[in-house]
Amino acid sequence: MGMSIRRLAAACGAEVIGADLVRPLDAAAVQQIHRALGEHGVLLFRDAGITPEQHIAFSRQFGPLEAHVVGEFHLAGHPEVFVVSNVREEGRLKGAVYAGQYWHSDLSYMSKPSLGSLLLCREMPEVGGDTMWANMYLAYETLSGPMKRFLGGLKAVHDYSHAYDTYFAALKERPPLTPEQKAKTPPVEHPVIRTHPVTGKKALYVNPGFTTGFAGMPEEESRPILDFLFRHATRPEFIYRHKWSVDDLLFWDNRCTMHYALADYDFTVRRHMHRTTLAGDEPF
Repeated sequence: MGMSIRRLAAACGAEVIGADLVRPLDAAAVQQIHRALGEHGVLLFRDAGITPEQHIAFSRQFGPLEAHVVGEFHLAGHPEVFVVSNVREEGRLKGAVYAGQYWHSDLSYMSKPSLGSLLLCREMPEVGGDTMWANMYLAYETLSGPMKRFLGGLKAVHDYSHAYDTYFAALKERPPLTPEQKAKTPPVEHPVIRTHPVTGKKALYVNPGFTTGFAGMPEEESRPILDFLFRHATRPEFIYRHKWSVDDLLFWDNRCTMHYALADYDFTVRRHMHRTTLAGDEPF
């Protein structure tokens, strides 16, 4: 049986049916998934049931992988796998707790942000712990003509430290970035409106987690516009919300979506995930 794509929601998201995650895909299947990713923003592979080695091998079929700057949360023996987890063993967290509990696009703070991420669910509470994705194509397309023209000439500043200065500031489990980590992640500038290299469509490219302002514009001018764009981009009709099951693998496109991990579950219940990250290119 061939591979097929089934939409999951009106906003974004689709399920890939019939893909073999263990054996190498042929070139046509890789191309089909690449195209579906750009069109739908988020792809679901159910019942993945793959090992870390298989997770890495499957991911590499779509491009080179990169390791996260916070190296203490890499999976032992597999630096390509970033662990997102509230699980403790011998008093030590096994992964990044509170990760992604704000709207963001992975690694937008890098000069070449990630193409996409592949997150595999290992353990999940029965209630809560969903993840939401916002369609940034729709966020752009539904702006007025004057706003599109205004934003089209701007660049935005993205800074990883912003997440630590705001969302993580009061969380002892997420200590401040080290000087070495900050040196690897200086503020960068990207177009506010970026063009997707596969679909050719335009998407809004700012996010609350890492975007601090517009290049050359003071805070008092930037902030009201950013606040509007953040509200606009997260309108309910632009969002796909996924309820996780163990062995779900979600592959999302950071070039045309942003996402938010909901912290609405009992943190004494185990939530444990493995993520690989595909290297990207410079936004244009």
